[in-house]
Amino acid sequence: MIRQEGFQMKWAGPGGRAMTDKRKIRRPGKATKAADRRPAPLKEKIRPRVTLRDIAEKLGVSRMTVSLALRDDPHVAKATKRKVQAAARRLGFVHDSKVSKLMSELAGLRSKPVYRGEIAFLTSWQSEFGWKESYHFSGCYQGAEQRALELGYRLTTLWTHDPIFQRKRLSNVLWARGIQGLLLAPLGPEIVSFPDAGLDLDWKRFCVVHIGATLVSPQLNLVRHNHFHGMLFSLQQLETYGYSRIGFAIVPTGDRLTSRLWTAAYLQWRTRRGFHGDLPGFVYSFGSLPEDRFQDWIRDHNIEAVIAMEGEPYPILKTIQKSLSRHVGFSVLDHPGGKSPFCGIEQNAPEIGRVAVDQLVHAINHNLTGLPKHPYQTLIQGCWHKGASARNLRGSRPLRPRDSISLLADHF
Repeated sequence: MIRQEGFQMKWAGPGGRAMTDKRKIRRPGKATKAADRRPAPLKEKIRPRVTLRDIAEKLGVSRMTVSLALRDDPHVAKATKRKVQAAARRLGFVHDSKVSKLMSELAGLRSKPVYRGEIAFLTSWQSEFGWKESYHFSGCYQGAEQRALELGYRLTTLWTHDPIFQRKRLSNVLWARGIQGLLLAPLGPEIVSFPDAGLDLDWKRFCVVHIGATLVSPQLNLVRHNHFHGMLFSLQQLETYGYSRIGFAIVPTGDRLTSRLWTAAYLQWRTRRGFHGDLPGFVYSFGSLPEDRFQDWIRDHNIEAVIAMEGEPYPILKTIQKSLSRHVGFSVLDHPGGKSPFCGIEQNAPEIGRVAVDQLVHAINHNLTGLPKHPYQTLIQGCWHKGASARNLRGSRPLRPRDSISLLADHF
C-alpha cells in the first residue's frame, strides 16, 4: 500500500519495513533549481532570405531576367545565365519549391480567363462580308479572334454601313451594348479611294486600335505590316536569285491602302541601282489587267522579274513567257499562304490581329479612351515564302548599289 505525505511517498518494503522516497514531486509549470542554473542555448543569427530582387539589384538586371536565368530559359544569353547563377550561389539563394508551385497554380488560373465582355470588329466595306474575300483581312480577324478569346473577350463583327447605324446611331448602339473596345478593320478599297473617308463615331467614349493605315482622319494607334521593309526585302531576295531588272506592277487602290510605302521603297531601290525612266512601273486596275500592254512593258524594258501586290498578273505572265521564249520571275507582296506557287512576302496577318487585340485590351484595362495625343504605329515584319514563280539564274550578278554621297550630289 502506498501513501503520499507531502512530498514523500511511503510503501511497505521487504519484511514489512516502511520505505520512504524523499524525491519531490515536480509540480507542473515550475522549473527545478538545477534547470534554472543551466545556461541558455545560444541563439543562431538568422540571415535574411535572398530574393530574386537581391540578385537583380546586385547584377543590375531585371527580376524577370534573373527568374528566367535560374530556370535555364533558352531565351536568356548563356553569358547572362552563368553570371546570374554564379551570383545566386554566392549570395546563398535557395529555390523555394512551394513558391514555384503556387506560381504554377496561378498561371493555370490565368490560362482559363473569365469572360470579360465584347470587343467590336468594325468593317466598312461596300458589302457586309466583302472583307472575308481578302485572305489578308480574314487572317487578321482570325488572329484577333483567337487572342481575344485567350484574354476573355468575344470578338463581334459589326458592319458600319448597316442601315440600323444611320443618323449617327453607331456610337449609341455600341455604348448600349457595353462595348468599350473597338478594333477598326482596314477600310474597303471603294471607301479608301475617297480622301475624306472616315467614320462618324463619338471617339471619346471608346478605346480604339486600327489595323492598317487606311483611315486618314482621325489619327489612331495602329498595327500594320511593314510595307516598306516588305518591298525592299522582296527586291533583295530576287537579286540573290540573279534578277537585276525588276519591274513593279501596282494597282492604285493598293498603293493608297499601303500609304504608298511600297512605291516609296521601290523608287528608292530603283534610284540606288541607277535605273530611272528606262525601268518604269506598270499601273493597272484591279480585275482588268491589259494583256497586250503588259506584254509590251515587259518586252520594251527587258523586265527580268515582276513584283506585284497579288497573283492576278501571274497567269498572263506565264503566257507572255512562251511568246518571249525566256523566263520572267514573279513574286507577290501579300502572299496568300498554303500551296500557292508564288514566292513573295507573307505578311503574318494573324500576328497583326493578335498584337492589335493585345494593345486594345491594354487600353481597356487602363481606360485609355478617346483619340491619342501622340498616335503610335506598331509594324509587323513579314517573311519570305519560297515558290516556283522565281528561280536561281546561274551566272547572273545583281547590280551594286550606288554610293550614297554620289546619289545625294546627283539629286540635290
